[in-house]
Amino acid sequence: MMVCFDLGGVLVDICHDADDAYRAAGVDLRMVPSSPAIDARLRDLLSRLGTGDISLDEWAESTSHSGGGTYTPGELIRVHHAILRDERPGALALVNELHEACVVTACLSNTTEAHWTRLVHRDANGPLEGAPEYPAVARLMHQFASQRLRVAKPEAAIYAHFERLTGTHGSDVVFFDDRPENVAAALDRGWRAERIDPDGDTVAQMRMRLRAEGLI
Repeated sequence: MMVCFDLGGVLVDICHDADDAYRAAGVDLRMVPSSPAIDARLRDLLSRLGTGDISLDEWAESTSHSGGGTYTPGELIRVHHAILRDERPGALALVNELHEACVVTACLSNTTEAHWTRLVHRDANGPLEGAPEYPAVARLMHQFASQRLRVAKPEAAIYAHFERLTGTHGSDVVFFDDRPENVAAALDRGWRAERIDPDGDTVAQMRMRLRAEGLI
């Protein structure tokens, strides 16, 4: 049996809307030009960032240009970094308890390379110096992300990649995610998936399900 976590909104607190992220970054809120074409372009750029098709710098430059220069690329990068907040209280204790019970742990996250480096405390050259910013995430035995797999949840391919890379299948996986569409896609593959309410005590919610599964 494997327990797999989403990260943002589950093990890690994040800004769940743009206004919160801009405020967290200390960037003034401004009116960005909007039209169906502009909105579609901005969504596409964000999607491509999340699947590793463009870099953070490329995303920021193109997003700034598409938004009529309302925000500079530097401001957008600051906002992007500000999306990540603190690890959820009790997350590390839960991961440690699962390991003590000999339960294999993993994460499957829609994220970006800039966020991923902070989350797993590792870049292309190896582990970062100092203590992890997100120790529960760094402790997970298997770590998978959309920009590395080049596909994002809820696409079926990302769940298939996860199964192939971990040697799991269907009901082998207990999965927690805060997005209903991601949970629905996991359930379609036979995973034992449950939606976590990011506005509540996420660790308490997961503990309840894990006790019911007999894993802790």
